[in-house]
Amino acid sequence: MSSDISLENVLRKCGDLGRHQIIHYIFLNLITLGSGITTFYYVFGVAEPAYRCRLPLNIDLDKDEYQSINLLYQNFSNQKQQLSKCNDLNGSICKDFVYDRSIFGRTFTEEGNFICENALKKTWLSTMYQVGGFVALLTGYIGDKVGRRKMIRILTIMLFAVPFFTQILLQTISMNIDMKLILLSINQLFSSIDAYPMVFLLLMELTSSSHTSLAGNSAVIGFTIGEIFITLFAYIARDWLRLKWIITAYFGLILPYLYFVPESPYWLFSQKKYNQLEVCLRKIAKTNGRTDDEWYLYYKQLIYNPRLCLLSRKHASRTNKELILYFLPRLSLCAFIGCVTMLLYIKISYGLGAMSDVVSPYSNIIIGAIVEGIGYISASILITTKLGRKYSFIVFTIFTCICVLIIPFIMKSHPIITIIISQIGKLTISAAVLITWIYVPEIFPTSIRGVATGIFVFTGRIGAILAPIVDVALGDEYAKITFFIYSILTIFQIVAIYTLPETRNRSFHTDEDEENDLDDQDLFIFGNQPEKPNDTTIRSTPVILKSNKIDVLHTQF
Repeated sequence: MSSDISLENVLRKCGDLGRHQIIHYIFLNLITLGSGITTFYYVFGVAEPAYRCRLPLNIDLDKDEYQSINLLYQNFSNQKQQLSKCNDLNGSICKDFVYDRSIFGRTFTEEGNFICENALKKTWLSTMYQVGGFVALLTGYIGDKVGRRKMIRILTIMLFAVPFFTQILLQTISMNIDMKLILLSINQLFSSIDAYPMVFLLLMELTSSSHTSLAGNSAVIGFTIGEIFITLFAYIARDWLRLKWIITAYFGLILPYLYFVPESPYWLFSQKKYNQLEVCLRKIAKTNGRTDDEWYLYYKQLIYNPRLCLLSRKHASRTNKELILYFLPRLSLCAFIGCVTMLLYIKISYGLGAMSDVVSPYSNIIIGAIVEGIGYISASILITTKLGRKYSFIVFTIFTCICVLIIPFIMKSHPIITIIISQIGKLTISAAVLITWIYVPEIFPTSIRGVATGIFVFTGRIGAILAPIVDVALGDEYAKITFFIYSILTIFQIVAIYTLPETRNRSFHTDEDEENDLDDQDLFIFGNQPEKPNDTTIRSTPVILKSNKIDVLHTQF
């Protein structure tokens, strides 16, 4: 296929990074920003504040505050904590606690006394949030069928409506803590079923391969800004339910933009929706200040290309099952990479938020977000060099592995240095996350790109679920073991990505490009010439022009 006849080159003629892309990048990234907000709700809304067992009424003169100014109160409090925070002065299991609200305010952990033997219950909220990400497997498949725009609209409206309803119930109805836990778990579940993966794809598919790294970087930077927003919201709210309302209000402000969300030209092309594709390209060109003379001729050459028609027919003859089986080894490797990457990301990010004894968690998260942003920018620059996607990922993964190995040896004796090393680890793992989000869509054709991204997100959520559960289940005594296990997993991850193809300087593949590559592989392996269209083939693909619209009616070859 001639390199000049491709959708990517037509898109370049229309303007692949002009006013149209910039406007929609700004508004689409309000959705990715919201994803960062909901992801880090758990850090603040379900934070574990400092606590102690309430002292007897005849001694506890200031029972409502964690820090008592009464000397006798302090003496007894210190004596109790030398035994166990979960026991009273007599060594019995405590049932009534006092919490320090000076840092987080009133958290859901305090609401339900989810500490000591009940500590594991609160991890349901983190688990339900990550389980919601499993739906990406389904939404990715549906997005390949109905389009990026429709899925973004459906998911964003649902993200607003269901949490809004559950919060109404939590706010207005008196209920026990178990019912509150169930409702907040449902809230968390639907808060995680967001449009982030679909927005990420759309951002990349609105431009050419020359700017996919920039498009992907804008999405993850939006996510990072979301981390800063949730930190500010939490500092203002100081209450777990009030914080939820602020988040819901944010998504309410996004809803009007859903009407203006554009469709992906790559998806329209893959679905042979040529009339809609022409309208889409004309809108892009007009907004970017390009005339029809600059792009329309190339578009007609693309649609009329007989080689393209043949490749399109060949691809259409393949079933979804055949496509998935063909790409199964590649999908499996991407699934493993997604799982390990997110496991490390959540481990380091949540760990920074929990270090409130040394540095304020608000400062930690904001600094971490800035560091994360630097990591994203560093990765977006490095993947455009000779290192490409693969070797850039390997470099950042090796540095993450080194940080993870160092932390357990210094976390008790050098807390400040531990935070510094953790922040470096967050920078490197954030860079690795960006690379995988850009790299995975690039190694799959348009027709299964949503499915591939869905599988990648699905397994990533499994890793994100495991991180907090393993930490709580093992406790501080065995925490060091997890660092060593995670380091080993990063080594396997490096081996996995080494076996995958490099995508630097490679056009964003359509289904026809993939078929062309398969033909080239057959030619290389078997020495067979790829099938070329003859006159009969060309004549069997009639083209109808109506009101400057193009319909290509593919018939049987």
